[in-house]
Formats: sequence, C-alpha cells, structure tokens
Amino acid sequence: MQESSSSAKAGYHHGNLKPALVEAADAIIREKGIEGFSLREAARRAGVSIGAPAHHFGSATGLLTEVALLGYDSLGEALNADAPSDDPAHDLRRLALAYVRFALAHPGRFRLMFRPDLINRDDARYAEASTRALSGFAGAIGRRAGSGTDRMADLFVVWSSIHGMANLILDGKAKYLFGGATPDHFVEAILPDLLATDWPFGKA
Repeated sequence: MQESSSSAKAGYHHGNLKPALVEAADAIIREKGIEGFSLREAARRAGVSIGAPAHHFGSATGLLTEVALLGYDSLGEALNADAPSDDPAHDLRRLALAYVRFALAHPGRFRLMFRPDLINRDDARYAEASTRALSGFAGAIGRRAGSGTDRMADLFVVWSSIHGMANLILDGKAKYLFGGATPDHFVEAILPDLLATDWPFGKA
C-alpha cells in the first residue's frame, strides 16, 4: 500500500525531512541539471509543503549548498579510494583521471560545486569538504616536489589544469579536437596518454 501524504509528513517531523529534501534536490540536478532545479519541485518530490525547504534551509542557496557538500564528499571518495603509492607522479595521473571520471559521472553535482552564485562558499563546511577531497592531490604534490616549493601554487596549477579539462570534456569539446571522440572514449583511451606526456607534474 502506498504511504499516505500525512503519514509521510509525520515521519519527516522525526528528523527525516532535511535529508529527504537534500536527496530530492540532488535527484533533480542529476536528472535535469542545475537549470531544472526549483524549491517547488524539491518540495513536491519530498512530499512536503512549498514552504518547507525555505523553512529548513533558509533559501535555495542553503539547500543547494548541502548538495554541493555531498558532491565534495563523493569526489573525495573517488579521488582517495586508493592508497598513495611510491610514485607521486603516477598518483597525480591517477587522481586526474578520477577527477574527470567523477565529473562525467556526476555532471550536475560537479557543476554545482563551483557555482558561487548558487551556493554558500562561506560555510565553514565547504572549505573543510574541498580540502578533504583534494588531500590526495596535495599529498602527491608534496611527495614529488619536496620541501623547497610552494605547494599551494603547485596545487593551484594542477587543480586548474585538470578542472579545465573536465569542463571542456563536459562541454563536448573533445570531439572537435580529437577526431569525434566521445567523452567516455576520450577519457579512457586518449586522456591517459596526454597526462603521461604533457600534463603538469604528470611526467615520471
């Protein structure tokens, strides 16, 4: 039997409403992109009143920030799934591939994570989540470069480079530059060789 709306809402009063709204917002962005998101649709999917999201999160920004934090958590899981090896250059290439694969698998979350007009980047949890996600990059750079370099400058170069690649691939640019390659084919068959030869800090 389908659960009634009243019984579902009763359950939300016991602590389930906020996670349900975050899940609903995440699903909308996954299915329709950021442009398809609205508080009304999130409320409808969660089975609550139109005012419930604003009541619990303050605004669309508050709710979308929670989705962005989920994005950083899942990015961190993807990047740091494997333990560091003895070859930091190899680790950087592996992390770069994982970053792009994450962007392709979760384009909605990925684009939202970097939208200052839609999320609250002053939330302390945002800095914490992004730092955790990029810890593998920072560690590999530190092991490769040693103590005499500016690791934050190197991290900026690496991150901006691979982030730019991810966005270009999401925007469909790879097919124009690499003989009509689809995003998946480019990432699996072409990008590894590019990272091994031309990418900053990618050479062994």
